[in-house]
Amino acid sequence: MNDRDSQADGLRVRTGAEHPDAVEAGRTGARAAELRVALDGIRSIRRLTNSGPEPEARPAEWERRRLLRTVSLLLEADGIAPSAVGEDGEPVRTGYRAGEGERVGLVVVRWVGPRGSGARYQERESLLRCRAVLCDWGFEALEVRGPGGRRHLEVEAGPG
Repeated sequence: MNDRDSQADGLRVRTGAEHPDAVEAGRTGARAAELRVALDGIRSIRRLTNSGPEPEARPAEWERRRLLRTVSLLLEADGIAPSAVGEDGEPVRTGYRAGEGERVGLVVVRWVGPRGSGARYQERESLLRCRAVLCDWGFEALEVRGPGGRRHLEVEAGPG
């Protein structure tokens, strides 16, 4: 994700690939208020652009074009902590890390942490929580086992 996408609309989203100082700077009451406003914006966009019954129950086209941003925003807004990375790119904090998938329209969410943090043992429960949040917002989130048996979510916006 590039900086233009991550800062669109003035709110920098947390994918879990940021350095700790950037993540710490976001842990304020002002940040919580910004996240609430962003969620209200998503609901409004859905009401205005989706047709049919329950327009707020499924992602809008705007979200589909910004899937990584939307997924990261929804997870953080629900109180799920993003990970953070050190200078070497390795996790320094346990939390979600969202990234682009292997194809367009797919986001991968992993649960990561520093070596010895026990993140692997928290993985299933934490990803289930992430999955529940995303499904509540109308996204499809499939739990997949990858190399070494590590789990991750593959998230899509689903049918329009």
